[in-house]
Amino acid sequence: MEDFDVCRQLEELIKLNRLPHAVIVESRNNAASEKIAKNIAKACVCSDNSNRPCGKCINCYKASQNIHPDIYTVKITDKKQAVGVGEIRTMISDCYIKPNEARGKVYLILDKMTVEAQNALLKILEEPPPNIQFVITAETSSSLLQTILSRSTVFKLDNSLNENDNNAVNEKSKEIAVEIASAIPQNIELPLLIATGKLINDKALTQKVLEHLSGFFMAALEEKYFPENEQPQHISELSRTLKKRSLIKLLGTVEQAQKKLSQNCNMNLLATWLCANIRQSRHTS
Repeated sequence: MEDFDVCRQLEELIKLNRLPHAVIVESRNNAASEKIAKNIAKACVCSDNSNRPCGKCINCYKASQNIHPDIYTVKITDKKQAVGVGEIRTMISDCYIKPNEARGKVYLILDKMTVEAQNALLKILEEPPPNIQFVITAETSSSLLQTILSRSTVFKLDNSLNENDNNAVNEKSKEIAVEIASAIPQNIELPLLIATGKLINDKALTQKVLEHLSGFFMAALEEKYFPENEQPQHISELSRTLKKRSLIKLLGTVEQAQKKLSQNCNMNLLATWLCANIRQSRHTS
């Protein structure tokens, strides 16, 4: 859907007072999704009944200046990589406090959430207090639990505008996959631990990395049978140093990781599990 169409649809829902209580704005362009999220918040607190946001009332002014007392932004604290369960619980406590100036309160979640945080959020999404609006931004809806998605309405911005961002994700995922594959023949834990640690809190990136790894292990296995085929160095090293059974075990490890990922497992635990099982698969006799 074009960004303009998304904005018009949201404006119409706001005008008719039919905006879902939980909205997810999906886009790899973080600036664009945050802008729309803040505009939704402004519209929700606007004093004008016919044209929201009017951009003229005191509520719109305060929203524009990020000082409106009834717009609550959930932020990452303590240099975390994602919003944790503590931040969500603090937000939930605030949900039961009456609005200060507007007709209702708006909660913006503009950063990634851990699985635990999403599970905590689910409780308030299921039974929200009256006059509460949640607006969540996400690079991809696949990074959110299915239970969150089922209780929200997703508005997806035009991804064709973000082709460069998509290419950047693909390049980054391939780099990490090569880093992991290159660390396996070294049989040293630290490089592998560092590489797999980069997968924490990014489900979409992890999915791409696992796809690359599966291709690498398959190519290394094929080189065992057809050594005349020229392969990149990280694949050749895998084929040269690992036995066939180890490569088959690594393929199985990737398949298990993909299954765990589809079940919305804890990303921290998945990265740790992947590192440990790759090391174990390498030593298959």
